[in-house]
Amino acid sequence: MNSLQMTLLGQPEFRLNGRIITNDLARKAQALVAYLAVTRQGHSREALAGLFWGEMDEESARRNLRVMLTKLRAHFDDYLVIQRRTLAFNLESDYTLDVDTFEAALHGPEQSLGDLKTAVDLYRGPFLDDLPLSAATGFDEWLQPYQERLRQMAMDALYRLAVHYTQERRYAAGIDYLGRLLALEPWMEEAHRQLMLLLTLSGQRSAALAQYELCCKMLGEELGVDPAQPTIDLYEQIVAGEIEGAHEEPLILQMAEPSFKWSPPFQSPGLPRYFVGRDAFCQAIIGELTAAQPPMQAILGMGGMGKTATAVQIAHAVQERFEDGVLWANAANGDPKAILESWARLYRYEFEQVQDLPALSAAFRSVLADKQVLIVLDDVTSMARIRPLLPGSQSVPVLITTRDHDLAHALNARIWPLEPLSLPNGRLLLTQILGQERVEAEAQAADQICTLLQNLPLAVEIVGQRLKSRPRRRLTDVAARLSDETRRLSELKISDREVRASFALSYDSLDADLRTMFTLMGLFAGRSFPVAALTAVTERDRYEVEDRIFALIALSLAQEDGDSRHSQHPLLADFARGKLGEAPDENGRLVQYYLEFVRQSRQDYDSLRPEWENIMAAMQTGYDQQLWTAVIDFAEALGHAWFTRGRFSQAREGYRLAVEAAAAVNDTRQQAHFLCRWGLACIEQADHADATNKLTQSRHLYQASGDEAGLAATEIHLGRLALEQGDLDQAQTHLVHSRRRYELLNDSNGMAEVSHMEARLRYFQGDHAQAATLAGQALTLWEQLGDDYHAAITLDLLAAAALEQKMPDLAEQYARRSLSLAERLQAKGEQAVALGTLAHVHLLQRDFAQAQAAAEKSLALLETIGDLSAQANALYQLGRIYLESGQYASAVQFGQKSLDLCRTVQYRLLEVYVLNCLGDAYQQLQQAEQAHSMWRKALDIAKALQNPAAIRRAEQRLAARLP
Repeated sequence: MNSLQMTLLGQPEFRLNGRIITNDLARKAQALVAYLAVTRQGHSREALAGLFWGEMDEESARRNLRVMLTKLRAHFDDYLVIQRRTLAFNLESDYTLDVDTFEAALHGPEQSLGDLKTAVDLYRGPFLDDLPLSAATGFDEWLQPYQERLRQMAMDALYRLAVHYTQERRYAAGIDYLGRLLALEPWMEEAHRQLMLLLTLSGQRSAALAQYELCCKMLGEELGVDPAQPTIDLYEQIVAGEIEGAHEEPLILQMAEPSFKWSPPFQSPGLPRYFVGRDAFCQAIIGELTAAQPPMQAILGMGGMGKTATAVQIAHAVQERFEDGVLWANAANGDPKAILESWARLYRYEFEQVQDLPALSAAFRSVLADKQVLIVLDDVTSMARIRPLLPGSQSVPVLITTRDHDLAHALNARIWPLEPLSLPNGRLLLTQILGQERVEAEAQAADQICTLLQNLPLAVEIVGQRLKSRPRRRLTDVAARLSDETRRLSELKISDREVRASFALSYDSLDADLRTMFTLMGLFAGRSFPVAALTAVTERDRYEVEDRIFALIALSLAQEDGDSRHSQHPLLADFARGKLGEAPDENGRLVQYYLEFVRQSRQDYDSLRPEWENIMAAMQTGYDQQLWTAVIDFAEALGHAWFTRGRFSQAREGYRLAVEAAAAVNDTRQQAHFLCRWGLACIEQADHADATNKLTQSRHLYQASGDEAGLAATEIHLGRLALEQGDLDQAQTHLVHSRRRYELLNDSNGMAEVSHMEARLRYFQGDHAQAATLAGQALTLWEQLGDDYHAAITLDLLAAAALEQKMPDLAEQYARRSLSLAERLQAKGEQAVALGTLAHVHLLQRDFAQAQAAAEKSLALLETIGDLSAQANALYQLGRIYLESGQYASAVQFGQKSLDLCRTVQYRLLEVYVLNCLGDAYQQLQQAEQAHSMWRKALDIAKALQNPAAIRRAEQRLAARLP
């Protein structure tokens, strides 16, 4: 694929594979590509034609768009997603965009100094500067406010940099940034005044006086006003020589708040096209959501009642009241882990490496702690499924929709039953769809239709859409058909089957091709799916499949999920599956499509992310269809992604299926292998009982088959399990067995693993010299194998051992090597560990400023990936730094934060160290009783862990410092 660079701040420049192609593109072509790239979403052809050729008739505008697209394909075929009805920029392509980098640097309420510099360096001038377009009024109306927003962002960044360097007394840098700020806003008097001061402080008195004259000129010519009194006062002070370079309190520039604000996430779907009869209902819920301490609000009703549409209406109505955003999730079909990861990314946190769902949930709750956010959970069917998504605090309101009355009560929600529309509102809904003239022409039949459907919004809308697509069909005929259906419905009373009756009416009117497509979409059970998957299932041409999907969307029998994905309402999917039956061939093709997909994308995590639910469903389908080989192949292909992305719950379910599939084909070796991996996933989730069970089963099977390599791997995992449970003797036994087997097998990778685990064991035993020796052996092997990731981890262990042996220089060497590898691999967790080690080194060197900077950077990285255990350690480090530097109150503050996290994640060994640190701080604060309590607790935990080194340290404190 080609590489595209787009520079749009200032005069636009497009480079393809390093060659400038700007002059090859018409101005409107440049503007169109820029618009698609920065808006990051699909747009209908109709809308784009109106945006760029708004003064032409529709046919001419569309023709011009088609011609332009034909020309653009020569350069941008890889970068544009061109479909029959929509256009979008291909966000998965190989491209760079300066606007993206600029906005990312200034995203959110706070930025680092480096972020600010990055942004102002990118801002070469107004967005799409000097790009006038003819007959594009709509585009100009969009462009001007967007240009101004980016300009204001650049001004704000320059302002902050000027303030920073003024406070740092680095006047030359402050002068430079103020000059750039005045180039953007020449009549900003506050900037002129600050520049006068900085010029004076830097010894440029004449230049300061000249700046005053320029300020007077700009204000007079542009605004017709004289300078304000503070500016005049400053000028007179400069003339009188009252301000010298040693001025003690430099004036800090005071500017009005920037006119732009960070745009909070707003995930709600778009407003429903047809919505009637719920205004008072919505206002009542809004009143509760915006109360001081709102309880959870639950919109309750059967399928088709309009719960989702009502929630969307409410979300849009309250958007401005929640300054940090509105988060939305489909609770019935969405994977809780994927939802939390996506929410975290909206606030610039990367939690994909968090190992289990409870930890991820806790990490995201901390993100929401100081935010004003509304969470909307649509179609809640299970308490367990949404529990990780709940904020755990009444300061963050939650709105749910559900069909389950008992579930809403169990959640202690305020219940809002959603009743059917009244007949006048049902008629109004039908009128919105069909138009007043058509409804009034058959008013009695219209009322009969609404009554027969019991004014269920979804049912009325589906019937209305069907009638809209058949303008010659009489409402009277449709009412008659619905009357026949109600013989069955009246016996079933009110249930989801009433909605299915409207589905049946719509389904019966479909042609054979649309019926087939509709029923096959049911294979996805309401989940979002890409066109490619449905194309594989149907074995049809992609264009034909897309055409049929669009037809179903027009009839409200399917819906778009973004630019390239589609879905059915879950109830529609239920109905479709009922029509489909068993469908072994189609299910088989679905399984094969996703099996091939995971084989090709096993390490392409961005491609895997939206498909995880479909992948796991396909694996389950393979199991249900007894496609045993496919199930085994799924487990083999997905293992790497499950573990590297922290999807351990999926791994456990997948390996369960794979173990049974291997048993069905009598493949003992695969059974043992999958049981071993299953046990490892259990360890990652701290489920030690299940881990023991699975690893023990695996070992028995490997023993029965005489598989020495498998036994060696199982022994390593059992050793790690024993180590994490604090049984150091048992860990030693397993690792000895594993080492013997790997030595006989001459397996270098296995020897590296076992050496690393033995080093960890020796470290926990307090034998730091032997830990370093074993870690050094592991490092040599990892380097020979070219495994940089495990090499970085082992270097961290070597650094920790060196610190314990009072060799800070050696520890620093190891830590910097680890940091270099981790930065190259973009492994944030390992970067954070290495920075933490460097913080410890600086602390030993008594360089408290460097130590604090490294520890804070480590903590910031860990917060973005949600690693709570490592955050606890980083907070402990900061507490130690404050303790050693004499800031005892801060030491207590950070120590307590670390202690809270230790107890949340049950990090017992670190809790010992934190308690000792807190005791030391309290002792220095002359709070002897508190100090004694902390040290005693530390000793009790150390004894419970049977950790000699920890016991020794706690006893030393008590012996040395107790009265």
